[in-house]
Amino acid sequence: MLNTLLFNSKVRSLALLTCALVLASLLWRSDQPPEPLQAEGLRGPSEPDGFVINGDYRSFDSQGDLAIRLSSPRIEQFEASERATLVEPEAILQDQPSDSPWQLTARRGDFHQATGQLSLNGNVVVTRPLPEGQAATLSTEHLTLDNRSRTVHTNAPVTLTDAFGTTRATGMTAWIDDRVLELTSKVEGHYEPAPNPTP
Repeated sequence: MLNTLLFNSKVRSLALLTCALVLASLLWRSDQPPEPLQAEGLRGPSEPDGFVINGDYRSFDSQGDLAIRLSSPRIEQFEASERATLVEPEAILQDQPSDSPWQLTARRGDFHQATGQLSLNGNVVVTRPLPEGQAATLSTEHLTLDNRSRTVHTNAPVTLTDAFGTTRATGMTAWIDDRVLELTSKVEGHYEPAPNPTP
């Protein structure tokens, strides 16, 4: 009987000691911050960190005037690569000297935060109103807008159309505020002469 009581006493002490150690371990671990969740591991590398529906962003120059307005029905953000993808982006770029905006549309866009560049792909069309009430258009499959240098450029074939005709080339750089356009290579044009006024 004495052995049973002694045995039970030892078992109780061992059980109490085990409980105390487990409790101490739990209290010690509760002071440590939890392991951070690896979001990319949970969602997969091709899924965005966040998204915006019907996004409308505006960028202003140092004088507080609107420089760029960018909108898209869906924008997906990827934090690790500091990149955002845009579905059917539309952009309006203010030409400060003439206050005549450039309008850009495309099927897809990729904005790279580190460089401030917007790469447009698929049926890229740039439209600019002309003083006579007509419009000039530039179309290409790829175009990069550099917000820092206020330029647009491409190495792809481009087609320019205005009231006087059509020009085709491979590669182009345009300086937005200076209203200067430089065609790189393989430039060919077709122009219609202005009609002679009747006497």
